[in-house]
Amino acid sequence: MELWYYEDYITNYRLGLRVKETLFSGKTRFQEIAVLDTWLYGRTLLLDGIVQTTEKDEFMYHEMIVHPALVTVPKPKNVLIVGGGDGGASREILKHPVDSVTLVDIDEGVIDISRQYFPQLGNWKDSRLSVYVEDAVRYMAKTRDVFDVIIMDSTDPLPSGVAEPLFSRAFFQDASDHLSEDGVLVSQIEPPFFHPQRIQKLWQHLDMFPIVKIYWGLVPTYPGGVWTYIIASKKHDPQKVTKNLPFSTRYYSRAVHEAAFILPVFLAEMVKRESDH
Repeated sequence: MELWYYEDYITNYRLGLRVKETLFSGKTRFQEIAVLDTWLYGRTLLLDGIVQTTEKDEFMYHEMIVHPALVTVPKPKNVLIVGGGDGGASREILKHPVDSVTLVDIDEGVIDISRQYFPQLGNWKDSRLSVYVEDAVRYMAKTRDVFDVIIMDSTDPLPSGVAEPLFSRAFFQDASDHLSEDGVLVSQIEPPFFHPQRIQKLWQHLDMFPIVKIYWGLVPTYPGGVWTYIIASKKHDPQKVTKNLPFSTRYYSRAVHEAAFILPVFLAEMVKRESDH
């Protein structure tokens, strides 16, 4: 008998993956967690039944949430990751000549399971990486550290979900206050056509930044296959690429960076409506 996993992201939409076996299934203090070995995408991490990352396509997401922001800031030294317990974002950041990476994730279970079942994702032994198991809202409220880049690599901002407080205007204001004068914040914001109201809401919550833009990329195992990101900058235009990466990548390139900010008409019109308000 075939074993299948189905993700019911919204009503009338279902994502399915054929499963070889369930490697882990359990529950942390905050959410259900599972690791599946799938035929098409290899090991797959689920949180509350939603795909977070897979062995086969994780590089698409992690390269695109990290490198556009890191090349926007002229000389990024200190980077904060909100969430990111699977380790993929920190791995990509640590390819840059940064001084420090601070990872703050509320769920120690995600970190432990990721290190066990996805060892290739993280660069956990790098001395520049500091990991805190803590509520990012509380961390931001008490820390005096200033960062050049803040990466919002949390779970989806679902209503009443564990990540919902991280997408409030108050949190974004706090994040802005902890950014350097060259600072940039970037966040994943889900697919553009299932929940446009969430994109519009986030755009409004980032009005403390003079430059806010949306870009997009492909992630086959995420709902719709097209994922969007919102980037907010205090000074530098993230659409203008001024430097090349000194290391190889599998998805991101200078050309991809430039193309990612060219939005489909419906998304460009949505953004224009919000920027005109």
